[in-house]
Amino acid sequence: MKSIDKLIDIIKALRAPDGCPWDREQTHASIRGHLVEECAELLEAIDLNSTEKMREELGDVLMHVALHAEIASEENRFNLDDVVNELNEKLVRRHPHVFADKTAFTSDDVLKIWQQVKKEEKKERVVGKLFDGIPPALSALRYAYDVAKKVDTDLLAQADISAETNKKTMAGKKIFDAVRDALADKFEPETALRDYILEIRKAADKKGV
Repeated sequence: MKSIDKLIDIIKALRAPDGCPWDREQTHASIRGHLVEECAELLEAIDLNSTEKMREELGDVLMHVALHAEIASEENRFNLDDVVNELNEKLVRRHPHVFADKTAFTSDDVLKIWQQVKKEEKKERVVGKLFDGIPPALSALRYAYDVAKKVDTDLLAQADISAETNKKTMAGKKIFDAVRDALADKFEPETALRDYILEIRKAADKKGV
């Protein structure tokens, strides 16, 4: 795509010796916080169902992808093409019901296939441990959701005994219990909480506060 090629050229120009002093100074680590902010702004745009803001914020997130790829390219590690090629391969590999001979009729079927493919991809890792395969998350709520999918009642009982001595940890237990309820009802707690906050925002707009 010509527009993507132009984006790469712009990022290269910003990072060039005669480019932008700020952009030249940046590293993978130094722009982590900015990426978190851009993701948060994209989530807000989605909550507001704003076409214009979504388009703008998706562009900002894409800029970070391109910038990280350019920094890596300067270090002879990988470039944006490598990122996209790996993504393409992963999408095809994880959707054998579309690109190969697997069959899926429901979302549950797709999830089972996805879990099997992930298991094959990670088979060299140690299996049988609770946190194996659970990725780190920006949101503790999302992290809790992934843990709730795997944890058993015996482990929770042990954790509850330790938590009883700490008021803050007990508050966390209540939130985790709500996450488990959301899991049982088959919806994501992150989405549920954002939807409720959106209702608060609508109420505040009506009252002009």
